[in-house]
Amino acid sequence: MRFLRRALFLIFLLALLPLLAIELFGDPIARRVVAALNERVQTRITVQEYDLSLLRAFPQLAVDLQGVQVEGSDGSALLEADHLACVLDLSSLLGTVRVTSIRLSDGKLQLFTDRDGNTNYQITHTSIGDQAAAGKAEGGAAGALFSLEAAQLDRITLVYQDARLQTDALLTIDEGILSGDFGSSQYTLEVDGTVGVGYFDQDGTRYLDGKALGLSGQLTVDHVTNSYRLTPLRIASRALEVEATGVLTLTDAGVTTNLRLSSTAGELEDVLSLLPPTYAATLGGLETDGRLSLQADITGAWTDRTYPRLTGTLDFRDGKLSSPRMNATAREVDLQATFDYVEGPGGGVQTIAVERLTGSFRGAPFDLRFRLEDLYDPVIAFSANGSLPLDVLPAFLPTATVTGADGLLHFTDLSLTGRYADMIEPRRAARLGSGGTLRADDIVFTLNEQTISLPSGTLELNDNEVAVTALQVVLDGTDVLLDGRGSNLIPVLFADSLNSRDAALRFEATLEGKSLDVAELLAVAGFGDSEITVDRTPTSTPEPTAQIRAQLTDLLHGTFEARVADWQWDAYRGATFRGQFVFLPGRLDVRGLTTAMGGEIGLDAITYFDQTIAVDARLTARGVDAREFFRQSADFGQEVLTSDHLTGTMNAKLLLDLHYDDAGELEYEDLGVLASIEILDGELRDFDLLENFAFALKSGDLERVRFTRLANVFEIRDRTVYIPAMFIQSSAINLTLSGTHTLDQYLDYYVKVNAGQVVTNKLSRHDNSLEVLPARNGLFNVYYTIRGPLESYGVESDKQSVKTNFRRSDYRRDRIRKALADRFRTPIALFDLQGEQDDVAD
Repeated sequence: MRFLRRALFLIFLLALLPLLAIELFGDPIARRVVAALNERVQTRITVQEYDLSLLRAFPQLAVDLQGVQVEGSDGSALLEADHLACVLDLSSLLGTVRVTSIRLSDGKLQLFTDRDGNTNYQITHTSIGDQAAAGKAEGGAAGALFSLEAAQLDRITLVYQDARLQTDALLTIDEGILSGDFGSSQYTLEVDGTVGVGYFDQDGTRYLDGKALGLSGQLTVDHVTNSYRLTPLRIASRALEVEATGVLTLTDAGVTTNLRLSSTAGELEDVLSLLPPTYAATLGGLETDGRLSLQADITGAWTDRTYPRLTGTLDFRDGKLSSPRMNATAREVDLQATFDYVEGPGGGVQTIAVERLTGSFRGAPFDLRFRLEDLYDPVIAFSANGSLPLDVLPAFLPTATVTGADGLLHFTDLSLTGRYADMIEPRRAARLGSGGTLRADDIVFTLNEQTISLPSGTLELNDNEVAVTALQVVLDGTDVLLDGRGSNLIPVLFADSLNSRDAALRFEATLEGKSLDVAELLAVAGFGDSEITVDRTPTSTPEPTAQIRAQLTDLLHGTFEARVADWQWDAYRGATFRGQFVFLPGRLDVRGLTTAMGGEIGLDAITYFDQTIAVDARLTARGVDAREFFRQSADFGQEVLTSDHLTGTMNAKLLLDLHYDDAGELEYEDLGVLASIEILDGELRDFDLLENFAFALKSGDLERVRFTRLANVFEIRDRTVYIPAMFIQSSAINLTLSGTHTLDQYLDYYVKVNAGQVVTNKLSRHDNSLEVLPARNGLFNVYYTIRGPLESYGVESDKQSVKTNFRRSDYRRDRIRKALADRFRTPIALFDLQGEQDDVAD
């Protein structure tokens, strides 16, 4: 029993001694670790808190440094971490502090290299190997020796920027373990971890966007030669596994590479997923099944002026290719791609070639070839034969704007060769070689919610020339046939989003057909609903599309000679349109003549496509039905004189200044109209405004009022209709009227009535023939103002206000007439007001 008590006491003492040692010497030990770290670097290391624990790393000691900040050699923040845990040998309690491993958690590490090769992480006095040797020989600075065998990184964000190599990367190390003899000038690390790639930008191109890479294997570090040998290092992305072997050597100019890559497992879709987003955006969701083989060598210097050489092969055999975004599977897919560095008279050039890509969709075979030579001045050669079902097209487009595709696109001897610099430069497009034929076969697809059919038609390429023959375009309300020739198609297809090189498809074409729906074509182009409506409630603004429209119209430069049997644009209808559609960069001119509304309408309009869409139009109407004109024009947004009130034959000249928002809705705040309107042999029926003059009319006159000619000019500006003084001679009453009328239906009219004629008219019998009253000076006149909202306006007698308004309106009438005469190059004739303008008795 005594022996047992002594044994228990001894065990207790042995357990208590380390705890007592930690209590007595823990703080000095932790301070010695911090001091040792500071002495080993040229910059400053700060630690907010630190403590020593036996339990966290038993049977070893752990120093937990909290709030660690390390300053870079350029003064920047090199490292910020919540925790830096150092694991110490237990013997550190009795002598020299020995740090055997470290663990860095929840931090940010920033590594920068400027254009001269200077880095912000040159913070040690000597190399790691030399410092370790000094530590072993002398016991280390401040009595602490770093003899690291392992380093663990948890939740560390790494920012890497190298101005020389134009590289910018954001990486996240969730769990990474490095183990080896860090104390030597040359040592081998066992690497095991997962790296999340936020982005990796190289020379303006983004790679590995949002990818997760698994790393495992061996890495030999040589601090004397600044080299890293992979022996091997395994890299995994999804199911793809690649072994990398070889050497990377850091130099003053950059990195010298000598690597070999070989795949051990994976699918083609895994390789495609590693492409830059710019190229891989159209391949999202692509699924493959087949035998993949990848072998590649990367050799040479990577500097700000040179890239390493890439040689090798990528083979995919007996494969299938499918996607949730397409309704067909490519079968029997064989792909052979090669990477090579070809020596030539002017030096070596890098080449990438798809030597063969064959397969079939629903039994229809295809055969594609592609070669790119020289990354610095690319020369491209492309050829294709076969057929492509259109229902696979959505899988290769960056957005889902095209849906419901069907039909076949046949391509025969399609080819394109030349320098990429010539493909994007319109002035050098003649140097390109192209050829082949594309043929539509019952193609149907939906674009911007509009179903488009291309039953037939061909497109032929001949170098820089393109010819379209009998291309039939069918929508719900459109059926036209296109024929024409053009040039510069290739620069247009390769134009950047800003069209910075002013590429434009130059063409001369004809457009003939049974029907044309303008609103449909605008919707296809993304213009939205262009119907004329008056919206009195604010609405949310849709996503801007004006920039896209400007880009599309900037790419067209040519003329369509058009002849269409029937056309429509929302409520407007017409027949036998003959004219031209002239496309200029950022602009569309429409000139033509059409039968519409029972008469003839001539149109000369210019549409400008910029940040906003604007239309400057001249419209001439001859002999049209006034009621139909008002009905199809939605009564111009007002509710006083509508198509329900008016009949007659109308002649008109209108200048229209129209502006549209991004949804294609007319901006009434910016609407401008100058017009001259003449209505012959017309009637006003059930015109409520005449009820205000019932004192001068017999009951039968209120229902139908006939006039032989009603003519005046008017202006719409600032959401207001301006009507200069006009003489209205009718079967019921003769009067002179002027005023304004807002599109919010607020009236401000001024009226002079021939009172002497009123008395005569009131005493006479109702004229069933509705003969127009003669125009004569009255013995006296009466004056009225009509003001207020349409639902509750008031009528008052006010001679002075009426006469003042008439005089002011003379200026507006003359200005409108002059503007119309200048634009239409013809005099504007109005009704003579002289007979009714002066008073005989006031």
